[in-house]
Amino acid sequence: MAVFSRKKGSEVPVEAIAPASTAEPSRSLSASPSSISTSHLVILNRILSATRGPYDVQELLELLVKEIVDAVGARWGTIKLKADEEDTVHTMIRRPGIRAGTVPRAMENTAFFLVMGTGDSLVIDDLEGDSRFPNSTQGVESAKSLLAVPIQHQGEVIGVLALVDTDDGRQFRDEDIGLTTLLATEAGPLIENARLVEEALEQKAMERERELAEDVWKRFLPAVLPEIEGFDLAAHCTPAQRIGGDYYDVISLPDGRTLVALGDVSGSGMPAALLMSNLQAALRVGLGATTDLPTLAAAVNRHICSTTDAERYATLFMGIMDPSRCLFSFVNAGHNPPVVFRGDGSWQELAATGIPVGFIPDSPYESAEIDLSAGDRLMIHSDGIPEAFSKENEMFGDERLIEMVLEKKDIPARELLDSILGAVDEWTAGSDAYTDDRTLIILNCCKDPTCQE
Repeated sequence: MAVFSRKKGSEVPVEAIAPASTAEPSRSLSASPSSISTSHLVILNRILSATRGPYDVQELLELLVKEIVDAVGARWGTIKLKADEEDTVHTMIRRPGIRAGTVPRAMENTAFFLVMGTGDSLVIDDLEGDSRFPNSTQGVESAKSLLAVPIQHQGEVIGVLALVDTDDGRQFRDEDIGLTTLLATEAGPLIENARLVEEALEQKAMERERELAEDVWKRFLPAVLPEIEGFDLAAHCTPAQRIGGDYYDVISLPDGRTLVALGDVSGSGMPAALLMSNLQAALRVGLGATTDLPTLAAAVNRHICSTTDAERYATLFMGIMDPSRCLFSFVNAGHNPPVVFRGDGSWQELAATGIPVGFIPDSPYESAEIDLSAGDRLMIHSDGIPEAFSKENEMFGDERLIEMVLEKKDIPARELLDSILGAVDEWTAGSDAYTDDRTLIILNCCKDPTCQE
């Protein structure tokens, strides 16, 4: 027995098939159990037993059609299911032998839409004489009779089971009609259950993939922050989804200096996470070749430009802390300005020194330097913090963020970080607005290191 599956998208619009205005040569159905022979009841039980296995939807449809074609002795059988919006899903099975022939697809479509439109079964003994089926003679062997019954679930027609002709050329008998109707009645719950199982398995697989992706994403972030003599450091990233597009890193250099980086890639979800991993790899590989920040930024930019689409880019802030000189050097590639809070209550922003990486391959970058003294504090953050929206659609804002840091100038870095992120969580409570990844790095200068001129 050969099995054939047609692709979606080949159906004709339902409005193109209008019911005939005059009576057609079809007969009324008698689908009561009394019209079914004992042998057909045995066949029905066998079919239902055979179809209660753990099948996916496609396998179940193929098995149902095979069993009913064999039981009735039909030349051709098909099940078509209504899809959610545009297409229909259908399965066809041919009987072996020369009488199988072919059945015009237009005839199948006509039967499908007629039954779907009325919800009633259809039995036609003379297809050639029925004006609704003008293409019934286009196959290798002319189709003479048709039986089509609705497949229902919870009162809704979800598909159609259709049989064309019998092997011995007879008309469909009442017991054939009864068996097919009862099988279609049983098929509805079976198909829906198979769909639910299929969806559950797909969701389980997707959940597993999300868990793996989340685990991989977390591994790109530093598990433990290195210690910097004379400084108190804290960092955290809260992704808007289970995997994020923000990236931060803190890397100890062989000469005693420490690199601090924070990147914010375009987009969200898996595409952003992939770009974030690319950014991290480019930075770490480049750092192995040079610690000159403009050179490093240019190398990262060239790599992102050459390995990603034109619409993909990332803002990136990189700085190197030199405790021995009380000096912080940085490159700001289009990132929202970090803020330095001085011990005397003043503050300044670290403006951009170049454009985001991923835009122009040969874009130049410049570096700048600031001194850090005891009581100073550096805050590096992604725009997901100031741009967090409340349920009243109001942004948290840079001004509120800066005021909060100024009010809490004497607390440890971790405590300040938790306080800021907690305040943003409270601000966005009940909001349906899209939230971006929120990444924050706090670097407190606790005491004057031994600075060398």
